[in-house]
Amino acid sequence: MSNTSVWLLKASEEGDDRYSDALSRSGFKPELVPTLTFKFINQTPLKTALENPQDLSGIIFTSPRAVNAVTQIYSTLNVNYHYQWSEKKIFAIGEATSAAIQKNLRLNSIGKESGNAQQLAPIIIKETVAFDKPLLYPCGNLGRDELPKLLASQDRDFRALTCYETTEHPNLKSTLQKLKDEQPAYIVFFSPSGVNITLAIFKALGFSLTNIKVIAIGPTTNTALVKEGVPVFGVCPSPSPEGLLHVCKSPL
Repeated sequence: MSNTSVWLLKASEEGDDRYSDALSRSGFKPELVPTLTFKFINQTPLKTALENPQDLSGIIFTSPRAVNAVTQIYSTLNVNYHYQWSEKKIFAIGEATSAAIQKNLRLNSIGKESGNAQQLAPIIIKETVAFDKPLLYPCGNLGRDELPKLLASQDRDFRALTCYETTEHPNLKSTLQKLKDEQPAYIVFFSPSGVNITLAIFKALGFSLTNIKVIAIGPTTNTALVKEGVPVFGVCPSPSPEGLLHVCKSPL
């Protein structure tokens, strides 16, 4: 029988079994390898921003982690603030981020069909006007400056606020040590930071990616892999379980 093992090198989002479930239903054997962990920071300035919706035109979320960071504070706010935010424009990259916004904040969002900053920026520009109040942009310490540059070039103001730090998952090395003799058919990378952290461990363990189909969840992750000289089998057309299955089922 052919090898159907798929390693998912992703952050261990609570309750996010969508990828594993979709792969299992299609006859693959998924192995979730928690790669990154997150710590919330700067909660006081974030609380101040969320308590002053009148000073902002909306919020940009580029990851479920940013949603989680905001949820920690948003859930403690007076319901009057919730109403005010429901009147604002909320933007999201990807289905997972959009779903987290709906589930945790009970807010509707725009842009879930986008897979990266380059795809979200035109949506934000179309939905907003130049020189309006800034958009709150809660992000991570490893956040790229691509989206801010694209917005600034079109005179869209924003307020970037680092609200979480990304670090290596404490069990990543030991998990990969246990798995290294079980060569998978596919390895899926979910973020540029995951690429950088995991490839360094692979090198230290003497683990080769030869004969393994390497998949990037999106264009940004693909760029990080190419930069490291890793041959990429495929890039998911959307950052979703359906997008991943599309690549896994693709012929050579």
